[in-house]
Amino acid sequence: MRRVKRCMTLSQAMARAAFRRPAIRGFAGELIIPSDAAFEEARRVENDAIDRRPAVIARCTGPADVASALLYARATGLAVTVRAGGHGRDGFAVADDALVLDLRPMRGVVVDRVRRRARVQGGTTWRDLDAATGAQGLAVTGARLPSVGVAGFTLGSGSGWLERKFGLAADSLRSARVVTAGGDVVTASPSEHPDLFWALRGGGPSFGIVVELEFALYPVNSVVGGMLAWPAHRAVDVACAYEALMRHAPDDLCGGLALSAALLDGPSVAVVVLWTGAPNRIDAALAPLRALRPTFDDVRHMPYTTLQGMFESPERYSARMHGEGAFLTGLPPEFMAVLAEHQARKPVPLGSLLLQPMGGAFSRVPEGNTPLGHRDARWMLQVGAAWFDGARDDAALHWAAGLREAIAPWSRGAPYPNFLPAIDPERLSASYGSEDWRRLQSIRAAWDPNDVFSAGQAVTLPG
Repeated sequence: MRRVKRCMTLSQAMARAAFRRPAIRGFAGELIIPSDAAFEEARRVENDAIDRRPAVIARCTGPADVASALLYARATGLAVTVRAGGHGRDGFAVADDALVLDLRPMRGVVVDRVRRRARVQGGTTWRDLDAATGAQGLAVTGARLPSVGVAGFTLGSGSGWLERKFGLAADSLRSARVVTAGGDVVTASPSEHPDLFWALRGGGPSFGIVVELEFALYPVNSVVGGMLAWPAHRAVDVACAYEALMRHAPDDLCGGLALSAALLDGPSVAVVVLWTGAPNRIDAALAPLRALRPTFDDVRHMPYTTLQGMFESPERYSARMHGEGAFLTGLPPEFMAVLAEHQARKPVPLGSLLLQPMGGAFSRVPEGNTPLGHRDARWMLQVGAAWFDGARDDAALHWAAGLREAIAPWSRGAPYPNFLPAIDPERLSASYGSEDWRRLQSIRAAWDPNDVFSAGQAVTLPG
């Protein structure tokens, strides 16, 4: 694994050397400071473009550790960031000279098969949760990559392969334990602090530190899943057929359409399939796509957890990354031609453009039931790019900005909260709509009036 080296001025180096390991009353976890051998690995996120050096990393073992470290940071004037279980690819989990509350040691999962509930600690990844629920023949909508953290994913709404069947991860959230800005531990649910509970179901991480989540689970065991793929020049034809298919598809047909440079030994267009219905009906459902004679066809019975892990490298690797997303009005041929053209000239080798069909259970959640708006959107675009050479940073970001501008005629002008890579309150508020944004601001003011949880995609305080 590569480690990025960073040069410091003499004054910075002296300041770091002078920093002593803090004594935090009531803290039973591990404190890591810049002089420790574990510091470089502890500060690393899965994006080599992020190179930040916190003052101290507090690896917490439970809510009491979180509260103790938070109160210490407030008393000493240190900024606070929270690192839950996953990637931190946007870099918001770490900040220069801040105290990082690292929840990754907190990865317990308890599944109640009878009640179909799972209680999940704040540092858990989807690999942890899927393994526990899958063993019981149960599941909840999870991230498309199992290394993603459950908490951050859910707080930003949580879009995954099962969203047409069961809605977003936030739609299945039933309660949460939260360390507040004042260091108290409270439970948020429909009956306890319902305003806070509403905000946590997709409104982001700026209302408190979520140390435990409770999810409703659903029967999911063996599914039919896999992929159909064609050469990239078939993108418009495949997209037209896929849009027509998904327009009236049952909730059981989930998946997405991806443009990628890494399949079929060259540029390709692929349809990811996840079918939760009766196995003998999948062939009829896919007939319109198979009529286009895919070059690659591997759709078969498999455990749901197998599908969840199909699109993540089994080997941990180090790369520079950029990702963002947007709600779309549709997939007309003109849009697909623009999208395919931009994918073909992407200046970096890795990443894909994923078009996600919405509808189904996602669309049946009433507006205002959770903070996220655009429940009537039929499609969402997720843009991903990865590369290894820092000299390509400007080219990659310029390409992403150009793509965003080029698809504007078919975009709703609203990003998806989990796929907004830079701090931009104006764009973030568009994800929710003006009324729900004002409600989120009011709840934020009630629970964090001193702006303690201001890192990352924070809902701004009113005024």
